[in-house]
Order: sequence, then structure tokens, then C-alpha cells
Amino acid sequence: MVTRNSTNKLEFDTQEWGATVSYFAINTGTALDNETNPGEAVEAIVELIAQRGTIMSLGAQAVGLFHVAIENNGWSAADLQTELQGLGATVGTNNYDCSTTTAQTFNF
Repeated sequence: MVTRNSTNKLEFDTQEWGATVSYFAINTGTALDNETNPGEAVEAIVELIAQRGTIMSLGAQAVGLFHVAIENNGWSAADLQTELQGLGATVGTNNYDCSTTTAQTFNF
């Protein structure tokens, strides 16, 4: 049986990862359901995010809104948003529009 030392606190608002994890809400404004194949918009978005950290998870996507957890993150929300918008209005083989994408930090 696993036991806990009586002096160890159980705390909220903590992370149990090997390195700090940052969380972002990304909103492209338009569904990404048909953009998940190689060469399409999700690949471009994920590759961009991974340039400054290790993606730990991608949350469910709904009408272009999804959450991403990044370990060893090097992005500010403003810089990430600028770079995602910089992908432009013709991303990937289906010419997906990322020009109005937003990025916001959030905490669990």
C-alpha cells in the first residue's frame, strides 16, 4: 500500500511534470476537422508551435479552438499569435486561413 508522509502537503495549482508546462488556447476561427493530413494546416500550426517547446498534448478542437500544453515553452502569447497569423491566409494544401488566429495563455 502506498502511503504519504504526514508532512507532505497536497496542493492545488501545482504541476507534476519534469519541466514547467505552459498552456495556450489557440483559436483559428474556423473548424480544423478537414486539416489534419500531412501538408495541411494542423501540421503547419504544430510545427510552428514546436519550434519553441515540446508539445505535451493537444486538446479537442471545436470550430478552430483548441488547447495546447507545451513543456519548456519559449513562447509568449503575443509572439505565438503573431507567428500563427504570419502563416497567412493560404496555409497548406487546402489554403486554410490562419491570418486572424489568436493565442491566449491560461492556467489549469
